[in-house]
Amino acid sequence: METTIALPENLTIHQIDAQFGGLKLAFESDADVFKIDGSEVESVDTSGLQSLLVLIRDAEKRNKTIEWSHATETLKNAAAKIGLSEQLNLGQPEAQAS
Repeated sequence: METTIALPENLTIHQIDAQFGGLKLAFESDADVFKIDGSEVESVDTSGLQSLLVLIRDAEKRNKTIEWSHATETLKNAAAKIGLSEQLNLGQPEAQAS
């Protein structure tokens, strides 16, 4: 069984308190595979990434598979900047075309 978790537009310290509970519930479903849709993420900070990491690690401890269906460059760049790309199972940011 698979479930898609859509991330909100803002994953920042100012919004994460309100969003964390809902995301935690989504990650606790009976699904075997969690597809994370990060296509709406426009702003993200360290607190948002750390919260997401906690949820992903908890799911992985329960032998769940994490896949990304989409991730904005904003999300990828923020994760790469603080060295969390690999832990979040995010690919590297795409090189900018000149």
